Amino acid sequence: MTSTSVRAAVMDAPGSMSLWTFPDPVVPDDAALLDVTLCGICGTDKHIYKDEVKAHPFGVSTKFPIIPGHEIVGEIEKIGPKAAKRMSLTGGELSPGDRVVPVVDLRCEECSGCKMHPGWPSCEKGDTYGWGISSRNTPHLFGGFAEKMFILPNTKLARVPDSVPDDAAVFAEVLSVGYTSVARMLHSMQLAGDGSSYVGDVVVQGSGPLALAHVIAAKIAGAHRIVVVGMPEYRTKFMRQFGVEVSMDASRLTREERTERVLNVLEGKGADVVFECTGDASVVEEGLSYLKPFGYYLVAGIYSDNGKTTTLNVQKYVSGRYATIIGNGGQTELSYAQALRMMESYSHEIPFEKIVTHRFPLEQYGEAMDAAISEQSMKVAFQP
Repeated sequence: MTSTSVRAAVMDAPGSMSLWTFPDPVVPDDAALLDVTLCGICGTDKHIYKDEVKAHPFGVSTKFPIIPGHEIVGEIEKIGPKAAKRMSLTGGELSPGDRVVPVVDLRCEECSGCKMHPGWPSCEKGDTYGWGISSRNTPHLFGGFAEKMFILPNTKLARVPDSVPDDAAVFAEVLSVGYTSVARMLHSMQLAGDGSSYVGDVVVQGSGPLALAHVIAAKIAGAHRIVVVGMPEYRTKFMRQFGVEVSMDASRLTREERTERVLNVLEGKGADVVFECTGDASVVEEGLSYLKPFGYYLVAGIYSDNGKTTTLNVQKYVSGRYATIIGNGGQTELSYAQALRMMESYSHEIPFEKIVTHRFPLEQYGEAMDAAISEQSMKVAFQP
């Protein structure tokens, strides 16, 4: 780009967005500037817009005004010599023109969270692109709903393989969460037999992009049968392209009917693993009821605190089943690279290029948010 100003869709409060113009930033030796190619609208972006977020993980608040957007793929426009040598997630030197996906949770590497949990989004400062750094702060461009994004010195950038198109790479941040969930589950799981692989039956609660990421990650990890319980019908039908055994519209069935159908598909034995990807605390007890004894329930969708809680029969669904419950609020740094490698390796088996169903220019921010909130879409993305 040759312009001296940069457009961005700014959210100054829940439900309030407008198009702002910022100066094209100067890039120091230890920073970079990214030309944003695509940026997805995440469930977190929708929750912030709908005023459904009391706090993010570790009690961090949204730093309004913000440039939302943390599912980003773009091309390096400028990069300082220091940044070029140390920003690459997997090593090597970066250059202008490289396609990259930024790791959006920043780490200071000095606090106890960073020191005790290397690579995890556990920094006590809570700086995160898209909601954790205000656009008031210079040079302002700290989110993906913009033509350009300023890349701070403590950011890692994951190179996009040449064979992975932008339409797929924009899903890398989401898929990295699915990858991390499966990795956490496998780390906790006592596998049956010496050296056996994971061939469990899986239920995924939810049918949005996060649920799809868990379907894909579980499939690649060797899941036997995958059942999706989600809504609306648009999304449950969409899921069938990705190798699920059964995908049902939860809104058309009672809880008892859903449970009966899940257990029938799994021959009455229940699931080895259930992934919660809805963002709705009220589904937790139902999800636990799908498990077989010694099964694993992983919560990934309830990322932000929206004030909603749930009750459940602990003896019946947890201790009485020897269930293991795992929380996953994000992903490790290296999971971004793993997600991109999964796309590179499985592109002939999994239609990654179909995941982005709707694209909008920045000036149509209202229409884009409406399309994402309607759920008559899978992944909605801005194409600046």
